[in-house]
Amino acid sequence: MQTASRFRSFAVLPLAMLATLGTFAQTAPQRPSPGTAVTLAPVVVSGVLPGPALWKVSRDGHVMWVLGITSPLPKDMQWESSKVEQLIASSQQVLKPPGMGIGANVGLWGRLSLIPSMMGLEKLPDGQTLQQALPPELYNRWLVQKNKYLQNNGSVDRLRPSFAGKKLYSAALSQSGLTDNRTVERVVYAAAKRSKVAVTDTLYVLMLDNPNQAARQFKKASIDDQQCLRGILDAIDQDFLQATERANAWATGDLQTLSKVLSARQQDACLSAIGSTSFAKTIGMTDISNQIQQAWVKAAEAALKEAPQSVALLPMDLMVAGNGYLKALESRGYTVESPESLTESNAGQ
Repeated sequence: MQTASRFRSFAVLPLAMLATLGTFAQTAPQRPSPGTAVTLAPVVVSGVLPGPALWKVSRDGHVMWVLGITSPLPKDMQWESSKVEQLIASSQQVLKPPGMGIGANVGLWGRLSLIPSMMGLEKLPDGQTLQQALPPELYNRWLVQKNKYLQNNGSVDRLRPSFAGKKLYSAALSQSGLTDNRTVERVVYAAAKRSKVAVTDTLYVLMLDNPNQAARQFKKASIDDQQCLRGILDAIDQDFLQATERANAWATGDLQTLSKVLSARQQDACLSAIGSTSFAKTIGMTDISNQIQQAWVKAAEAALKEAPQSVALLPMDLMVAGNGYLKALESRGYTVESPESLTESNAGQ
């Protein structure tokens, strides 16, 4: 069987992009009721900033330091990463964040044959436009934001709502002092490369035996991803209030505010849009959130067993949730210490 690193680089269906769209729906604040004043987004912090503290997971003398990450972050932020870089230098493994990949059990020629069938997967079926596919109320909301942030992009109107929303969100971010370009991850991976520390993927990979057929089915599939687009528009309509609050809290290490903002994690409308279709069931794309968590926990347990010390990246919302990933490790007998408890412990020594 091919390794994940091999087939992810070439034979991955764009369906996996929907998994990344979930961030927008999860972090979008609720829309205010009519007549409610909208609070403008706070000023995004900049300069050299500490970022969050680290969680400690341990058992049998082995330790994993977990760095909580979030997106978007301040565009002009300079992260004071020396502490994390020192931990990486003395570690044997770095774990990437959880996620999902869709791969294919095919050889070189099979991967090449995927190209024609994969082309156009992001587009609406039958040559439709968003004006034809969306109800008037939602299309009018889309058009207002599109004219503001994507005025010269005519091709976006032929994309499925989820993919059109992704392009709109990225364009709006760039004008709001925020970025989702994985700044923290790049710093961590660069530090691991300098120290020759292994970087381990933690993806849940859904393997397809017939990717060409799956691509053809997806092109024809009817996907109700309008709620995903609504969530993206809600976030933009609110001037990224929650996004900037979360970014500021991460950048300054304000865990109390982070926990408050992230505790109201909303349903992943973008991922559930495709997960609820008959097409998803046909290819075995079910219970995805649980499958992704299980894959990360399995990788974390392996690292804790093999490496005396390791560093892991984990989205903050998956850490603070009541049934979060660290809770899963705790239930398996690992000791999990929060930054607050570590500070209190050090103060008492």
